[in-house]
Amino acid sequence: MNRHPLFSFRRRAVTMLRGAEARGRAAGEKGGGRGSMEARELETFLVELVQRAGEMLVRRWSDHHQIRTKVSYRDLVTEVDQEVETFLVDSIRRRFPAHAILAEESQSDGRGSMAAAGDAASWRWIIDPLDGTTNYAHGLPFFCVSVAIEHEGAVVLGAVFDPVREELFVARRGQGAWLNGRRLSVSATKEIGDSLLITGFPYTQEGALRNLRLLGKVLPCAQAVRRLGSAALDLCYVAAGRADGFWEPELKPWDVAAGTLMVQEAGGLVTDFSGGPFHLTAGELLATNGHIHRALVSLLAG
Repeated sequence: MNRHPLFSFRRRAVTMLRGAEARGRAAGEKGGGRGSMEARELETFLVELVQRAGEMLVRRWSDHHQIRTKVSYRDLVTEVDQEVETFLVDSIRRRFPAHAILAEESQSDGRGSMAAAGDAASWRWIIDPLDGTTNYAHGLPFFCVSVAIEHEGAVVLGAVFDPVREELFVARRGQGAWLNGRRLSVSATKEIGDSLLITGFPYTQEGALRNLRLLGKVLPCAQAVRRLGSAALDLCYVAAGRADGFWEPELKPWDVAAGTLMVQEAGGLVTDFSGGPFHLTAGELLATNGHIHRALVSLLAG
């Protein structure tokens, strides 16, 4: 009998979960106390959650999708986005009923950040059930599930799962970033002329034209620039050293919350286009290996 590749990934995920628990125990030995135990519980639950959501995406990928638009004709949403988000939100609600949740499709429906304890909750989950919806709807195999956990305003845990390649990216603040249990590190590329960069284009006409102008400035200086269609995976690729930098304007918190933590924990640098501090609500984002950051800031902010 032919088994779907994700069945074998499920077996390997047990090893990843044990690795997550081992990292949690190491952190607990250093820091101790209830906080480290809570972090271990969160990470283990998070890893299993994104894996199950990814299985849902793959299972429904070949279906004929009900596609509608949101803020523009370029901004697509399918019934699968909504089904996976419902699964994620319901699962979190059952396990952590006092936690707040910021989810992409719920946000677009006007409900905003949902929580039993309201926005004052010290824990908040930031969810993108399907990052790369346009790719997904067209059958292009580059999409993922992205979930981050914020504690008292700072993202402390993140997981991005690419179910097509069976790649699970996990980061914990202060503990590093990992791909299927292997520690990640950004690239060592020092010159922008040797760099492979990634960008993305906003859904708005104004934002797309703005980034087209920025691309015209960066493209002659870089070795190559790619547009892949999933900001969460783009950031993970910077963290893994597969790309040297990524920039995009008009991003939302759910697009980047997990991915920015990946880059930071892999030794990279994340700022706005001017080199200033990055905030989830800032919109514009520049993430690099650190070595080429100043050169890109001079191009994007100039």
